[in-house]
Amino acid sequence: MSRPMLILLLLCLLSAWLVPLAAAEPARPNLIVILADDLGWSDIGCYGSEIPTPHLDALAAGGVKFSAFYNGAQCCPTRASLISGMYPHEAGVGDMIDAHSLAVRQAAASPHYSDRLDPRAKTIAEHLRAVGYQTYMTGKWHLGYADGQRPLQRGFDRYHGIISGADSYFKPKSLREGDTPADAKTLPAGYYTTDAFTTKAIDFIREGDAAKPFFLYLAYNAPHAPFHAPEDEIAKHRGKYDAGFEVIRERRLAKQKQLGLVPASIQMPPRDPNSQPWAGSPAQMKEVRNMEIYAAMVTRMDANVGRLTAFLKERGQLENTLILFLSDNGAWASGATYEQEWAETGDTPFRLFKLFTHEGGIRTPLIAHWPARIPAGSVQSRQYAHVKDILPTLLAAASLQDNETISLPLSGQSFLPALLDPGHAANETLFWERLGNEAVRDGRWKLVRCYNEIRDYNASTKRGPGSGTRTGPWELYDLDTDPNETHDLAAQHPERVAELSARHATWSQRVGVIPREQIAAKLAP
Repeated sequence: MSRPMLILLLLCLLSAWLVPLAAAEPARPNLIVILADDLGWSDIGCYGSEIPTPHLDALAAGGVKFSAFYNGAQCCPTRASLISGMYPHEAGVGDMIDAHSLAVRQAAASPHYSDRLDPRAKTIAEHLRAVGYQTYMTGKWHLGYADGQRPLQRGFDRYHGIISGADSYFKPKSLREGDTPADAKTLPAGYYTTDAFTTKAIDFIREGDAAKPFFLYLAYNAPHAPFHAPEDEIAKHRGKYDAGFEVIRERRLAKQKQLGLVPASIQMPPRDPNSQPWAGSPAQMKEVRNMEIYAAMVTRMDANVGRLTAFLKERGQLENTLILFLSDNGAWASGATYEQEWAETGDTPFRLFKLFTHEGGIRTPLIAHWPARIPAGSVQSRQYAHVKDILPTLLAAASLQDNETISLPLSGQSFLPALLDPGHAANETLFWERLGNEAVRDGRWKLVRCYNEIRDYNASTKRGPGSGTRTGPWELYDLDTDPNETHDLAAQHPERVAELSARHATWSQRVGVIPREQIAAKLAP
């Protein structure tokens, strides 16, 4: 055989060998983030709830759930952090973006307290669309209302949802189809946002290019107020809460111990001074009725998660789809729907709730499901992580690096190794500031303080969390032995308090936190 013929034969053999290798290259996964709204840490079955959530439980059984995952304590800050990979203040959302927070933003007088996500903050959708992902969003946006600030202008190919922070589930006024406002009067009979957001998400995927991966951000407004649910769904929960919040809370803690989510030795924390005991009064029974609606909102959301996963399975896409499910903050003591006793129940066994940086306000359930790579049925209790870490985790799952043209650097880090290996731990120091409520977690140690004793808005005094003067002291907890922050160790470890508080002050200055005392002084009547 001549030399040229021999070279040609070798090239053919090499080509035949390389083609199967290329074909074996794993396809980029589809990526889905499902965000619940005001859902407490213990409000789904696999985290201890009596509310039946079989579809979320199935995702957890087929994947991994974190015992300690963190959000930003309130809606807008968490959403900004999730979608940008940064702390909220870094992304320009140091407070709420709505009109009622205008005075706060004016008092802060800082670009870190703006009325929209910083345009330089590159979103998950903008990262992924640049490398060929189809990008879809359905649900609640709440990161900017004006031109240039809405989903289709921030990297999403298709959108259906509510732009505002709270809206009717049946006749939403801020509903948009794409970037066009929808007329609530023309919605079909039986329209319900939780159902519609899921239906649209399924439609977007079905109508997309099956040969290309997709990213879906499904941001339910459930179970945020107003408490709306179909009557047939509410009927499933009649009478379940008549025993009162104290009984429900103890039952949840017992189940959490059985599930291995909390130490068997853990006790319920002392009642907050603002919390009332259960007496079965007419006012408390009215809140019980609201809890029945709340439970119905959760079960309807779970059923829709089931619809989505069944659709993916039918199309053969579930195996290589990474699904993350979490909540934007702890349960909310809104006053208009239920008081803090039920919010504390939602966050069992932790202290406080939405707006506060104790564990009840910032700890969220996190379920991750990816059959192609995540081992089934595990609990990640060694590593904690933060909502700002979701963007780099998705990029890592898709084998992507941060885009070099990024305007603002990410502060999140990928927790993909912790998803793939429950024994993995690479914990970083985390920081929070929300309405002057502050915290820092460094490994097992957490330093935290409330701004003051105000827990909810008082119409007569026109004061709410973050108003008045600071009176709350720093508290120190060992979360390895005391995850529900019951035994304050600040007096025993003053040097640790000094060190962590100094680090928090440095972080605050770096990300643009304006001391709440300054804002409150300008807001004082």
